[in-house]
Amino acid sequence: MVNLFLKYNFILPICIFFTIISCNQTNTKVVTLNKGQIETFIEDKNPSKNYLKKEVLKQKIKLNPKPNILSDERDSVIFEFRKERLLHGRDPEHLLQKQKKDEAILAVTKMFQQSLSNINKNIIATKKNEVLIDNSYQIYDQNNLVNKNILVFLPLTGIYSNFGNDIREAIDLSMLQTSPENIKLIYYDTGKKFDLKILDNILNHVKPKIIIGPFTRETLLKVKELVKEKSIPIITFSNDIAMLENNIWSLGFSPEEQIESVISCALKNKFKSFGLVVPDNLYGKIILENSSSLINFDKNNFFEHLSLSNNQLNNKNLLIAHLRSFLNYQKEEVLHTKFDAIILAGSKEFILEIAPLLAYLNVDSKSVKVLGTHIFNDKDIRNEPSLEKSWFPIINSKDDIKFKSTLKNVWNKNSNYFSTVGFDSGLLAFDFLNSGIESIKYFENVESPIIGFKFKKNGQVEKPIYVMQIDNLGKLSSIKKCQNSKNQSNN
Repeated sequence: MVNLFLKYNFILPICIFFTIISCNQTNTKVVTLNKGQIETFIEDKNPSKNYLKKEVLKQKIKLNPKPNILSDERDSVIFEFRKERLLHGRDPEHLLQKQKKDEAILAVTKMFQQSLSNINKNIIATKKNEVLIDNSYQIYDQNNLVNKNILVFLPLTGIYSNFGNDIREAIDLSMLQTSPENIKLIYYDTGKKFDLKILDNILNHVKPKIIIGPFTRETLLKVKELVKEKSIPIITFSNDIAMLENNIWSLGFSPEEQIESVISCALKNKFKSFGLVVPDNLYGKIILENSSSLINFDKNNFFEHLSLSNNQLNNKNLLIAHLRSFLNYQKEEVLHTKFDAIILAGSKEFILEIAPLLAYLNVDSKSVKVLGTHIFNDKDIRNEPSLEKSWFPIINSKDDIKFKSTLKNVWNKNSNYFSTVGFDSGLLAFDFLNSGIESIKYFENVESPIIGFKFKKNGQVEKPIYVMQIDNLGKLSSIKKCQNSKNQSNN
């Protein structure tokens, strides 16, 4: 019994001793952050306080003397991860496309900073009634040589800005491909109003060797008045062939050229009886005049037309009544018999309004040939069931595969007629300036490299026009008897 008491008396003092020590010691918490070689010790003297992350204070930092094991490559990876976090919740594809386009613009600008003009402003500024020249534009290059200047008139703002900017991007690409020396592009925005005084200041200051543009007939009238005296060659995009003369060539696809090509194709294929439905406006009158002269040239042909006013187009019952009378519609007839072919020309909205009504009145496009203009080369029109097997003209490029690929890679855009023509005009202008040949001699019988325009005297331009047929699902096939080139196009 005595031995047992002594045993427990020996253990008890030891327990009491450790209990006292434990009660007197201050509570300390140590946190180690394993980040690189940094160890952080955090000390909190308040033992009753909760340890929330936002309340933890850094009070003491000790650096590990070991060398940094993170490489530059690892740092760059961390940077990319941070960059990806910025894309969270956004459309990454859209941002990457925008980045790609911005990089392309920057690349073009840097590469041709000695050749391209200022991108975001005109060289002419107006202040009250005074016309000012932007002195940041330099006539001379770094070697004090006069630049061979190309003045480009395009609608970069306004209702035609989409076309103008498509052409501009294509012209910039043509410079990117050829890298011409001592040649400078100067763009002027014709989307804003300007008078002859401003135009005269531009011509006197820039002294262009050649002019590309303008896009519209109205602007060409102004430019033509002053340029004619200076014998400056002009490659315009206007489709008004009446404006053409010596030293002025148009790459636009005029209504006259379109209607002549598709009617000539129909005549070659033995069509004899023609009907024409057009809007009652200037465009409709041009189509009517040219159609009538082509068809009535042979007295054995039959021709009749219907011109529709806005009032008739806006009144559905009135519109159907006029079409019935024009077509000699009979309920008992399964198919229309008055015309072999019906020419339908107007705006996209006009065509999509009239075409289904023709089908409703027994005009089946598979048996009565519907003839259209270049406007038919539109996705909505090509997919319109009532226009299947109809014909329309296009200008077919001979060698635009590389251009289409470059345009897609640089600007992320699909090519269209105006971008292709813009690229062609840029290449042609650069070649002309490098040739040193007088414009009249150079442009006589010269052929553009992409589309294959053939330049003639008095502003005439021969164009590779094809007549296409709309097949099932909006696909196209060429009419073999109606092509003026060996190439065939199938879309």
